Amino acid sequence: MKLISFRIHNYRSIIDSGWNDLSPDNITGIIGQNESGKTSILEALNSFYTGTVSEDILRGDMSLPVVSCCFEIDPGLAGKVLDEKELPPGVLKQIKSSRELCLTRIWDEDLGSRIKIGGQKMSALFDKHEKLNSEYQKKLHKKVDACLEKKDKAVQLYAEAEKDRKMLVQDIDRFRLLIAEEQKESKLKKGKDADKASLARLSKMEKDLAQSTGTLTRKKKELQLLKKEAEELTRNYKIAESSRQATIRLDTAIDVLESTYKELRDLQRIFNSIKYEIDRRGVKPELDKLNEKYVKALQEYDLANEDAIIKLNLAYKVAEGMTLTAAEREVESEKPHIDKYYSREEAGTAIFEHIPEFVLFEDFSSLLPNKIDLEDILGANREVEGMRAARNFLKLSGLTPSFFVEGSSRLLKQKIERLNRSITVDFQDFWRQQIGKRNKISISFEMEHYSQSHPEKSGYPYLEFWIKDRHERLYPKQRSRGVRWFLSFYLELKAAALSEHGKGMVLLIDEPGLSLHARAQEDVLKVFDYIKDRMQVIYSTHSPHLIDSKKIYRLLAVQREIEDKDSSETKIFNAKSLTAASADTLSPIYTLIGARLSEQQYIRQKNNVILEDISTYYYLSTILSLIELEKEVYLLPSSHISNVETLVNLLLGWGIDFIVLTGGNAKGLEIHNDLKQNLCRGDRKLEKKYLINMESFLSVEDFFSTLDFKKYVLHQRVGIPESNSIFLKDNRYSRAVLASNFMNEVQDNNMKFEDFDDETKENFMWLFRKLENILY
Repeated sequence: MKLISFRIHNYRSIIDSGWNDLSPDNITGIIGQNESGKTSILEALNSFYTGTVSEDILRGDMSLPVVSCCFEIDPGLAGKVLDEKELPPGVLKQIKSSRELCLTRIWDEDLGSRIKIGGQKMSALFDKHEKLNSEYQKKLHKKVDACLEKKDKAVQLYAEAEKDRKMLVQDIDRFRLLIAEEQKESKLKKGKDADKASLARLSKMEKDLAQSTGTLTRKKKELQLLKKEAEELTRNYKIAESSRQATIRLDTAIDVLESTYKELRDLQRIFNSIKYEIDRRGVKPELDKLNEKYVKALQEYDLANEDAIIKLNLAYKVAEGMTLTAAEREVESEKPHIDKYYSREEAGTAIFEHIPEFVLFEDFSSLLPNKIDLEDILGANREVEGMRAARNFLKLSGLTPSFFVEGSSRLLKQKIERLNRSITVDFQDFWRQQIGKRNKISISFEMEHYSQSHPEKSGYPYLEFWIKDRHERLYPKQRSRGVRWFLSFYLELKAAALSEHGKGMVLLIDEPGLSLHARAQEDVLKVFDYIKDRMQVIYSTHSPHLIDSKKIYRLLAVQREIEDKDSSETKIFNAKSLTAASADTLSPIYTLIGARLSEQQYIRQKNNVILEDISTYYYLSTILSLIELEKEVYLLPSSHISNVETLVNLLLGWGIDFIVLTGGNAKGLEIHNDLKQNLCRGDRKLEKKYLINMESFLSVEDFFSTLDFKKYVLHQRVGIPESNSIFLKDNRYSRAVLASNFMNEVQDNNMKFEDFDDETKENFMWLFRKLENILY
């Protein structure tokens, strides 16, 4: 896997860095002024890997850090790593199509952290899956709740029907009693001409009785059905009620877990802030008690969660009409309490184990010590100064613990001497510096044992390290900081190259070679190029010697949003947006450009053309490389337009011929007119010999057509209503960086003069014809 981009939130001065791409050739430099946020970027990336932050990095508003890293990944690796569960639909397809995977580390209030899958598209797929799962859970709960509600209604209906039945029985009994009385009375009257009205009443009562009897028969059947349904729902109700009680238990477990966690977090913070051990002892028992309480709360949560899920699924299946036995059998087979799909955190944690190792090269651990106990090296004691550098030394030497148990001290010393010679030869290939003309340094180590003057360690082995020249042998700390730094840097790189975990490495270096001579700093850059195929390097620097002018794409520029306000947030500019950074931020690039020019011989006896600035030099020299003029021309860039007249005076003093080319802008015209007056003294022949003004072209950028300028210089589709030069000035673009990038692009892409449109070609040829008319 390869780190390709990062994004940082809420880390010291960084509120939101946005996504920043790393250089494709594995070397990324970060430039910027002091306090701009360069170190914060490196530390944030290291925190992403280690998961550790301190309260010092928190912003004033106490917002918590979030660091995301995007990696190039082989889809086959993702399939192998994430094979214990299923991935949500579409996730693996997205990985295969993009071949990228982003991981995000999020910190909590207790400064603990968690890793999860990040990235907009991947997050959307996981969110969609979680939403569907949530909707399914709601469906289950809704069905169980409906079962509970239906049972209550069924019981109520049965009770009401039973009440109606009893009333019907009473009505039937009353009708029968009335009929019997009416019949008795009718018999008494029958012999005496029975009353017709009495007979009619009797007939009606008999009909009502028959109707009530029929209603009662139907009601009994209805009651039987209602009773059966109520009994069935009562059985379902018991299962549904069990599910509801399990849910209540889970909610209670969650509340207890959260409250216990908060108590534990707050007390842990207090414990960590206590300075003296005696005071810590007073808090320790309460902290242990809370830890035990938290473990029990976590165990109860796990049990309650499993119980709630199983009972919810069981209640749902029974509510759907399945028998209890069949439902139990199916739930046992499905195991719904075991999630079959990876969550974002589970997948992120699994992938994280396979990302490259991030190593922050820092002085305390990474600089070679004078001596160190063998036990601390073998036990990787991070509290001991120089531990990492010493382990790197042993790894590079190929030493294992068994090496140091050699019975013969003479044989052990011989082995150590051979190893010292081998390491020295390899190191000298990296370190080209010499002490004097011929004396190159060498490195070595020895194993000694503590004497009785250290009673607590008497007899224990320790290693001593030496850096020697022809005249003396000194401890690393007795040598210059530059030598000690480069030696430790060499050990880190060589040890990393021998790493067997196969995950790769991202080496983070803050201000490499700060104490080194300029030539040694260039050695560092060469070492970066040497190892870039085996590891990635991200470094911060102020030094122009650690920047390659032909590889500006490697750079990220960092500055404060409000440059003169340290409390403002950090902004990061990538290679495409470098021109928006301030001149102070880009000063290493400007210094580098000036240094490269000063190393070369440009001045000739004739045909020298003095230019306003470096930007004009880059554009004109690049265009001239695409065409063939009949006469040779030598371009001499001034460091600034204000220094043009100084160059003129120097060349005059040396008796060297020259032409001065100035822009049609106000300052260019001012210098042009001053030279007309002071150099040419109104002589038209001298004016034609020495001076050319760009006239309607305010600066060299205006020779490009608007279309070509946007296509080959800006690389942006923007509206440019005015001239190109005014657009750059109004939008605060860096002219020098744009010009340097243009030169590199023309060279890298083998562009031809014919690639430009007619307007651009005609404008430049107008200038070159004017030059050729003056050149010898």
